[in-house]
Amino acid sequence: MNEPVSPFQPLPQDQPDCIVECRACTQRWTVYRQQLGLPLRCPACGSADRPVYVGTMGVGSGSQVAFSSFQTLLDDRRVLRMIETWLSLRHLGGERFVNSVGQDVPLAAIHHAIQGRAEWQGALYNVYMDRVR
Repeated sequence: MNEPVSPFQPLPQDQPDCIVECRACTQRWTVYRQQLGLPLRCPACGSADRPVYVGTMGVGSGSQVAFSSFQTLLDDRRVLRMIETWLSLRHLGGERFVNSVGQDVPLAAIHHAIQGRAEWQGALYNVYMDRVR
């Protein structure tokens, strides 16, 4: 389909909480409710299409890890293994990850994908809590 990607500017109080899945590669990521039904670019494969709505994140579930905290966990081999296994990405060092065809995957997209699945979110949260305790 590859429709043009619609521009979207969230309001400051808006939070992405809707989980969508790419029709081309099945990558899941989190978007704003206002973006549902719009053509969006997949953070993994770059396809511009209307992703499938999968569900809503459990905001306030108590096991979310903030993006800045997520960044600090990238020196933990357990977290790198999680990202590589769950999202089929390869770590190139620092904050750089690529997909199976060598395209860069933004760290924010990785964070959103993890926060969009309860079991992944919980596992990441446990690693984070191990570190701060």
